[in-house]
Amino acid sequence: MNQPDQSVLILGNYRQTVTVLRSLGRAGYRVILGKEKSRDFTEYSRYTSDVWQHPVIDDDNETFFVALQDYLGKYPHVRLIFPVGERQIVYFIRRLEKFPKGVSLVMADRKSVVTCFDKAASYAMAKRLSVPVPEYRQPRSYSECAAAVEEIGCPCVIKPNDSRAPFFGKKAIILSNREELEQQLPGWPDENGFLFVQKFVTGYRHNCHFLADHGRLVAYFEQRVMRTNRLDYTASGVDGISVPPNEVLRSHVASLVQELGYTGPGCCQFLVDDSTGHFYFLEINPRLDATCAIPYYCGYEFPLLAVELARKNAGLASRTSLPPPNYPVGKRGAWTIGDLEGLLDTMRSEEIGAWGVASWLARTLRTALLANFHLTWSWRDPMPALYMFLLLLRNVASLFRKRTKLTQPDG
Repeated sequence: MNQPDQSVLILGNYRQTVTVLRSLGRAGYRVILGKEKSRDFTEYSRYTSDVWQHPVIDDDNETFFVALQDYLGKYPHVRLIFPVGERQIVYFIRRLEKFPKGVSLVMADRKSVVTCFDKAASYAMAKRLSVPVPEYRQPRSYSECAAAVEEIGCPCVIKPNDSRAPFFGKKAIILSNREELEQQLPGWPDENGFLFVQKFVTGYRHNCHFLADHGRLVAYFEQRVMRTNRLDYTASGVDGISVPPNEVLRSHVASLVQELGYTGPGCCQFLVDDSTGHFYFLEINPRLDATCAIPYYCGYEFPLLAVELARKNAGLASRTSLPPPNYPVGKRGAWTIGDLEGLLDTMRSEEIGAWGVASWLARTLRTALLANFHLTWSWRDPMPALYMFLLLLRNVASLFRKRTKLTQPDG
């Protein structure tokens, strides 16, 4: 693969970026990594062919876009750009008309991105398609939020409509009783026109990874999140297992992507309660999920599939990269560094004591030992995970220095 159009520019440094680098690099693509920081863990992957340090991708100004146009002018062989995270995807969606001709974006189409990042729109679509959604309200003020909590009842979940809007550093808040509202939601979060107050439903989160082409489901992989790096089961998955496709969930995903006319990679999330058989739609993310390493290690290379689809739709020569007809179930993937980062954050907020820390460490060790593979670690490509681990050690040392200073007597 030495043709001019075999270079891919990757933008966004997340844990799934490592999977993108490995998937494309192993397939023979020349992978160029864009980065905002002077150093980032992804640049140390053996599959990173080149690095471009660029201005911060900020939707309020055009500095990055000007720099990108200049870069593409100097390197015309770069014909594919793969935005990995939400910030990068939204940035490009708002500038499609100005995008250079002859360069293709490896991401979902505009309509799908706009709808999926708007929970109100995606929930309305799900209800219209008879996909079960938990009961919810959409308060637009603190007083309306308090009234919604009363109507829905506790336990309930409060979350923003747009996951990119500030929300006290969390994805969601779970209230076990009405009295917790003022403590967990001290005020109205900035940049949120309205919130969601949703009935709390139990179950495991199922990540339904998919690839679609003009509304047709091309590939589907289902994975259960056994544990996350927060005690309340919100935030990032750190222990996941491949499960057989649930045909009902698959049919709902097919209906959603057909309704959207979806093209590109994505991940639809449901909560599944084994005891009752009930399931509920949570959200549909128009991007690779952070746990895409699990399908990758099971033979479903969604990064490569997405690139080949983008090439086909751009009229470039593409290979037939169909996923295998089946994938192994019961394969477990661990994100040990993320697990330890979650413990560290929980210790900072003093949510657990010494016994809780010991229990968490025991769960982390057990998951790491039982895992068939790890989401960022690879013996063939160890440096990204080692770099992340060094950063983690630095944060641990910083936390203990701070605690030691606080416990030392004055004078």
